[in-house]
Amino acid sequence: MKWRVRVSNEAGEIKKIAIAAVSSRPFVCEAAAAGYQVLALDTFADADTQRAAHQSCRVQYSQGHFDAADFERILNSLEFNGYAGLAYGSGFEAAPELLELAAQYLPLIGNTPLVLRNMKRPRQFFMLLDGLQIPHPQVSFRPLDKAAGWLYKQGGGSGGTHVRKALPLPSIAPERGCYFQREVRGVPVSLLFAADGKQIRVIGFNRQWLAPSAAMPYRYGGAVSQANLPEPVRQQLIHAAQQLTNAVGLRGFNSLDAIMDGDQVWVLEINPRLSATFDLYQSDACNLFDLHLRACAGDISDWPLVSARAKAHQIVYAPSDLVLSDAMNWPAWAADLPLPGSHILANNPICTVCARGESAEAAQALVLARAKALEDIIKK
Repeated sequence: MKWRVRVSNEAGEIKKIAIAAVSSRPFVCEAAAAGYQVLALDTFADADTQRAAHQSCRVQYSQGHFDAADFERILNSLEFNGYAGLAYGSGFEAAPELLELAAQYLPLIGNTPLVLRNMKRPRQFFMLLDGLQIPHPQVSFRPLDKAAGWLYKQGGGSGGTHVRKALPLPSIAPERGCYFQREVRGVPVSLLFAADGKQIRVIGFNRQWLAPSAAMPYRYGGAVSQANLPEPVRQQLIHAAQQLTNAVGLRGFNSLDAIMDGDQVWVLEINPRLSATFDLYQSDACNLFDLHLRACAGDISDWPLVSARAKAHQIVYAPSDLVLSDAMNWPAWAADLPLPGSHILANNPICTVCARGESAEAAQALVLARAKALEDIIKK
């Protein structure tokens, strides 16, 4: 798919863009800061997103992706005249056909539905990694003789909610689109990078951590930018991202997830779309959303430096079913704020806590302390 984003600086012309993601707030806020009039398609439609967007539509979410019927209904109800296109984040990996549907209304800004489909089909992805000689944990699409040490994953899942321990049922094969993966000990890390279809530019290296619950032991907790990773690890992540870009023509911002054990890297997956770690970076020289558009259009020349200051975020989950008080006084370092009176089910996200620091360690320590303080307030 070849195209260029139409961005005009003519006086009086309003730049319009649509952004769809399960949690679109970081992208919507950055696009609005770049001067765009934003239409947000989002699962939460939280207060921050509604403030930043010109128009916000809440899309139902089920089985790891946007609900197809609701997504189509919303697209049919909207007027897209004058929009540059649709940029997207999570919500489509398990149903790339929804991107094909969206492309009937707007030009897509990002990787094509075919790229998304192939990168999120486990068999194709791990076969590609094998062909490129990129290390990854052992996978199996057949019944296991012994389940100990294996995980069960759903292809196209996100946020770690689709991962669990494999059950000791030797005769059971993975369901369609699912697979077994050998659990590897180590530290979750990621590389956020931009690609023009041929080459990549590093945005930053991140360290991630979990927020486990009984039902979701591998649920995403948070991440911090400017992670001080060993140089061999950095080079392996860069090499893998470059190899994958060469192989499938990645464009725009992408995220490569891996496990680091000492100097060894095991690639877990690639997110060929705007990802949560986008929220951890900023550039004094250029708007990050504009950089995403440039990369999608094939231009990663004159790439600006991002801030060297670390930023961390942590998701705060509801410990039980709760209704938020209208009088809730949110601190300035909280984002993705639910609307007053929102009913939030147990284990669902409440908000995101953010913190900056001179190092990744300082930012992570501060964000975890802030998250704990906010959880204590919410429990009262």
